[in-house]
Parts: sequence; C-alpha cells; structure tokens
Amino acid sequence: MKQRKIFHVVFLSIVFVTFFLVAIPPTIGKEMSPLKPGMVNTVLGPIPAEKLGTTLIHEHFAFAYPGWFADSTMYPENWKEAYKTGLRVIKTAWDVGVRTIVDATPNDTGGRNVELYKKLARKTRMNIICSTGLYTDHEGSPAYWKTRVIWGTDIAQLISEMFIREITVGIGKTGVKAGVIKVGSSPEMSKYEQAVHKAAAIAQKATGVPIITHTEGPTGGVEQAEFLLKEGADPKKVVIGHVSNSRDVQYHKAILAKGVYIAFDRIGLDIITPTDVIVKNIATLCKEGYADRILLSHDTVNYWLGRPISVPEKYLKAFENWRIDHIAKNVIPMLKAEGVTDEQIRVMMVENPKNVFLGK
Repeated sequence: MKQRKIFHVVFLSIVFVTFFLVAIPPTIGKEMSPLKPGMVNTVLGPIPAEKLGTTLIHEHFAFAYPGWFADSTMYPENWKEAYKTGLRVIKTAWDVGVRTIVDATPNDTGGRNVELYKKLARKTRMNIICSTGLYTDHEGSPAYWKTRVIWGTDIAQLISEMFIREITVGIGKTGVKAGVIKVGSSPEMSKYEQAVHKAAAIAQKATGVPIITHTEGPTGGVEQAEFLLKEGADPKKVVIGHVSNSRDVQYHKAILAKGVYIAFDRIGLDIITPTDVIVKNIATLCKEGYADRILLSHDTVNYWLGRPISVPEKYLKAFENWRIDHIAKNVIPMLKAEGVTDEQIRVMMVENPKNVFLGK
C-alpha cells in the first residue's frame, strides 16, 4: 500500500513537471520587460525617443541573402572587416549629422550580428537599433516555418512568440532587445508572408514597437498596409518601406491614405529609381502636406557576407550614390532646390522617426 502511494506521488510529479515544461510559454522564468512609454530599444539599452535625433530608418551594417553560408568554405565570414567598415560608415554618417541608424536586417538573412552592433555602438556615439523579423517568401528562409504548416501548426503564433521574446527578453543570450519588427512581402502576398505579417501585428500589439517593411517591385505597399491594419497593427507605428521602387506619386498617396508612414529608403540605388525622380516625388508630396508622414534612408549594405558580387562596369555608375551620406550631401540640397523647406526636412529626418516610435 505504501509503495503504491509512493508510485502515485512520483507519477503525478512526473506528469506535473512534463506539463509545466510543455505547456508553459518559454518566456516564463525569464525576465520580460516591456518598454516604458516614450522609450526605444537600442543595442545598448533603452533611450528616450526624444534623443534619437537625425535618423536613418533602413540600413544594413552587414547582409547576405539566405544560403550564403553554403559558400563559406571559399568565403568565410570576416567580422573584423565588417567592424572596420562599420566604423568608417558611422564616422561618415556622424559627420553629416546622423545620430541614429536602424539596422533592418531580419533574422533569416545573413548579417544580423548584435555583437557587432554592440561593439560599434560602444566605440562610437551612434544609436543603433536592430530588428527582429523575417524576409520575403522568395528571398528569405521560409522552409523552416513551412514544414510546420504541414502538421496544421499556426505558424503566425509561433513567429509572434519569437518576435515578442526578442523585443522583451533579448536576442539569443546577448541581452540585446530588438527595437523594430522588420517584415517583407511580394506584390501579391503569399500565405507564408501573410502569416509573418500577422505575427508582426500580434507582436506589435503586445510590445508597442514599430513595424518597418520591405516591399517588392513598384506595387504591393497598399496591400501590405491594408493587411497589417486588418490584423490590428497601429497605423501610426507602421512604415511601408521601399516606396521609391515606384516612380508613381499616386501610388505613394494611395499608401499614405491608409494612415501609415512611408519610407523613401532606397535613395541612391539609382539602378531602381534615379535620385532626381525620387526628389521630385518627395517634393510634390511635401507641397501637398505629406511631409509629416515621410521617412528617408538608403538601404545601404556596408559589408556583404559571402562571395563578392561582381557588377559589370557599365552598371557601376548606377551605384555611385548608394552610400550613407548621399541624403545629407546631395538629396537635401536637391530637395531645397525643389522648394522643400528646412522645417520639412527636419520633420522627415528627426520628427517622423521619433513619432513612429511614439505612435504619433
């Protein structure tokens, strides 16, 4: 009889422990610290949004498309070189007045190295904000998640848990907390991309951090905005990115009509849209009262992982403006020549990034 009681106690203990390990969310037992109102996660800790200053909302200290590691025998990663390059880029950015850089590298591409970001931020005075997020279906790494769909798993819920943990607990064991959620979609969103965007909306509602996006081609931004808002995202904390892929200012207005921000964040990639076309579109929007909903950046990649990309000489000129100081040195004077005021430029470069984090 006594042995039977002992058996029951042991059995119930095993059941309880098993249930606890399986059923309790992985964040329990870890210190979750939601952001206080008005604060922004940088790689060195939270700071007031008021201290962001001139901000580039979409850049990359290092990047590689998925699969780069397959070539690592020939071209292994070189983080020392990435660090040296990052220091040079930060100095260039600092000298033209930039005080905050958002690194928009998502989890499933190469280059999201929070230890690199921390090292760069400690060495310099630059605020660096890193991302949690996933890239597009065709240029990201969806296979890991798609294999779970086979068994009927709600991958949007799984992905949102990851996003939330990286914002409130930290990325891996680094203690670095993501400050934005970065997602990408094709002109017609795939089911996988819809799941990722749904996860982003869930995570935003739980944490309050902004969503910044990647859009393909000259379309897709309207649909992306509509989907995020349908899933409950706060339009005042949504930035639809890469709108400069399109030369059509009516497309830009259609996205703005959804109440979100837009980012001309590939300025300098003249092979996609020449700088002068982008400048004229921004100037038009400013004249029509949209300056308080526009952000500017370059989408530069400072260091490429893997095999160097060989660009034919005839295309090199189309990349000569793709650098971290292009907006400050070239675009701002061009905007002024088109009638954009100093105050409107300050709003786009300082006030709007701050307000995205504040939800204004």
